[in-house]
Amino acid sequence: MSKKCNVTISRSILDWVISHVKMETLTEQIANYLKDWYAGEKQPTFNQVEKVSKATGIPFGYFFLSAPPVEDLSLIEYRTIDSLELVNPSRNLIDTIHDMSLRQEWMRNHLISQGESPLDYVGKFKNGSAKNVTNEVRAILNLSEDWFLDSKNTPQSFNRIRHAISNVGTMVMMNGVVGSNTHRPLSVDEFRAFTLVDEYSPLIFVNGSDSINGKLFSLLHEFSHVLIGENSLFNVKYSGDTEVNNLETTCNAVAAEVLVPQEYFIDMWKQTIRKAPANEVIVELANYFHCGTMVIARKALDNKFIKYKEYTEAAELAKRLYKEDRLKRKNSTGGNYYNTAASRLDPHFFSQLVSSVNEGTTLYTDAFRLSDTNRTTFSNLVGKVGEK
Repeated sequence: MSKKCNVTISRSILDWVISHVKMETLTEQIANYLKDWYAGEKQPTFNQVEKVSKATGIPFGYFFLSAPPVEDLSLIEYRTIDSLELVNPSRNLIDTIHDMSLRQEWMRNHLISQGESPLDYVGKFKNGSAKNVTNEVRAILNLSEDWFLDSKNTPQSFNRIRHAISNVGTMVMMNGVVGSNTHRPLSVDEFRAFTLVDEYSPLIFVNGSDSINGKLFSLLHEFSHVLIGENSLFNVKYSGDTEVNNLETTCNAVAAEVLVPQEYFIDMWKQTIRKAPANEVIVELANYFHCGTMVIARKALDNKFIKYKEYTEAAELAKRLYKEDRLKRKNSTGGNYYNTAASRLDPHFFSQLVSSVNEGTTLYTDAFRLSDTNRTTFSNLVGKVGEK
């Protein structure tokens, strides 16, 4: 078939496509294609449908279905904040959830075939208090209360927590784009992380577009969800002071307490406040504990060390610093390809995938799809993933 030949797309499919894209984010050409097709003013060509598919992220085959596809969007129901934005989630988020679900399904089936038992900590604290969950997180991850003193900076703390979580069987995936498509960035305004709970292969996905402080908090927040046994779509905007339900309050409290233990915080605050104003103390303690300023500000507010006005000022500063950091990272060169690719994959998942391929129980084509690689990049990643 010539790519210039006209093709037919049903009205119901066009309805579905238009309702699942954000027209204002499309280029004028792509938006006009959809508008003209919908109005019946022009017939789409094969080539034009390919362009629209690429621009919107909607799979090419969807355009030729007889009826709109039914996609599993159940994870959206677990969003932290009941925001209007996620009533109609982006294709980038939908495709990322789909990709992670495929990885989780493969890992679950693989572990069962290997005779592995379910993880005993998944759902162990369904009705647990923040204190009990905090103690369990520390015990499972082998963290002392003052574990942060062994870190030189936040990236080191993040890597330590990530590896600890992976080592106990919860997969941690991270990416700032859909797959390896740099033209499809993941928005932190839409979500910061999500968790797919499973007794054999729980999976945490961290939005790589977030700041390192945001990633660290999200990671601990989501691991709390694994222990409680409920899926999560963490969509609180950066430094947002939004009311959340009891479950989210518990997970926030656990993450904050693991990062900044209460007794250590009070002691450090009292020492530091003698020589500096509150806004400077917040920044200094964030550097000391290797966490975000909002964790410190929230602790200070809860302990009545600062007033709400000071807390909101800290939030505004955090927002500004985050935007500056995001702009700086956006303008960076991007780094080494294999380092980036390795950082996206959970090392335990990848090692199991490699072993399965070597044993002949998983096809190379499936392995490439599950790891978003090809024959060359897959083999070059072996040995690299475990370093991240």
